[in-house]
Amino acid sequence: MSKLSVTFIDVGWGDSIFIESVTNNSTHYALIDCNDTTYNRSSLIYVKKYLKKMHVDYESQMHLFDFILLSHPHHDHISGVKQMMSTFGTDWYLYPKSDLHGAFADTLRYANRSNKVSRHQSIDNTKVLPKLGDADLHILWPPHTDGSYPYDQDNPNNNSIVLVLELDRVRFVLTGDCEAQNWHNIDAELLKSKVKMFKFPHHGAENGLFDNSNNTPWLDLLGVRTKLTLSLHLRHGHPHPRVISELNNRQFTFYRTDEHYHVTFSTDGRKLNTKWSRI
Repeated sequence: MSKLSVTFIDVGWGDSIFIESVTNNSTHYALIDCNDTTYNRSSLIYVKKYLKKMHVDYESQMHLFDFILLSHPHHDHISGVKQMMSTFGTDWYLYPKSDLHGAFADTLRYANRSNKVSRHQSIDNTKVLPKLGDADLHILWPPHTDGSYPYDQDNPNNNSIVLVLELDRVRFVLTGDCEAQNWHNIDAELLKSKVKMFKFPHHGAENGLFDNSNNTPWLDLLGVRTKLTLSLHLRHGHPHPRVISELNNRQFTFYRTDEHYHVTFSTDGRKLNTKWSRI
């Protein structure tokens, strides 16, 4: 029986998402973002402990991950990506178009010269990705642009990759920091059914939920049985009290990495299970 699991690792602030797709014959791993630092290596520690528990000898593998995906090049999403590449290796390094500044350029230099990364590519919603095990992958955002420039040259949040993982009757939606104003232009069909778990965009910031007219475009498409998760960014005051109030008023169930720590959603394609732990 196939199984898909998505774990939101508690990195203190920012995003780090570990994905496991199990089929009858093989197990596939992926990583989206990582905010490990020199003094806080939560993602590295979590993945090492998990692999040890599952008796996976990652040190004997050149490329543990099918892909490592950078949702967008902000520090709280990318600071640990290079270390995860060098420790575990990846077949693909995927990322949105960007101005290639700072740490993002550094990860690309590493990907170009290291045998721990097989290949790399910028992606958008025209790109068709291969399956992760038995799970289908769909890119909802960002839109395609000609040339090397990103969709929004002023705000990297609006270039965030929005990824759907689908196993049979269940969909998970991972959103990076894609702000609410963009969701009017994102294909709503994939959000109207099957979505059982949705990552709150931009850590619970107001502009992750409310657009410029104070509407809530993505939330309006979800049923109240959809589970939401927030990877917190308390340094920037996220989640905003107004956001939490809106979720409570609509009676959504949501999980916070500052309260639930490592949060895992898993499915066999029919049922959704949720658990959380400190380790």
